[in-house]
Amino acid sequence: MAGNIVTFKATVDGLVIVFDREEKFEVILRQIEDKLQSAGKFFKGARLDIKYRGRELLEHEENRIKNLMGEKSGAIINSFDKDRSVGEKKEAVNPKKLNMKKLMFFDGIEEGITKFYRGTLRSGQLVDFEGNVVIIGDVNPGAEVKASGNIVIMGSLRGVVHAGRDGNRSAVITAFNLHPTQLRIADLISRPPDGNTAAGPGKAEIAYVRDGNIYIDLLGFTE
Repeated sequence: MAGNIVTFKATVDGLVIVFDREEKFEVILRQIEDKLQSAGKFFKGARLDIKYRGRELLEHEENRIKNLMGEKSGAIINSFDKDRSVGEKKEAVNPKKLNMKKLMFFDGIEEGITKFYRGTLRSGQLVDFEGNVVIIGDVNPGAEVKASGNIVIMGSLRGVVHAGRDGNRSAVITAFNLHPTQLRIADLISRPPDGNTAAGPGKAEIAYVRDGNIYIDLLGFTE
């Protein structure tokens, strides 16, 4: 199915978890654990008030999720309750009060935790992350990069790359010499044209989705 089964959203009041209404509970539980493992030590030591929405949970299901969050995140879970504010009029939020919380989780093109990888990815290597990925180096043929968010490659891209893999068509891919073996954004796939179409030294390119198609443009960072 397109989109996330589980989505984490940071708010000024804590954390909201949005669940897919139709998915089985055990599948939801596994994806929560996967997301917490991807976050690493991000939550460690934090105190979280968590709300959930998207589906009804039984009391024992709430307890299982709360216990999982406490065990795998390293955070102290102050509360875990159904979000009953959905549909209510909300007050305007002062951006200064967000304390950068909105940047904690991926939810579109401009937000999300980011993984940095320094070095060249060689054939057989894979970087897969629940968020944005920045590769400080080249991605060689036979290497692969996957992300639920955006992918930025500070070098040449000649391997396989898949941004927005959970269905987000707003994700983008940028690289110097963007000439992948295969390029995917969400559910769309593009292959490079025949021949040498590299933009040349110092020229960054961006791949994005518009009108259901993948386009590649020159960013024009240099004259």
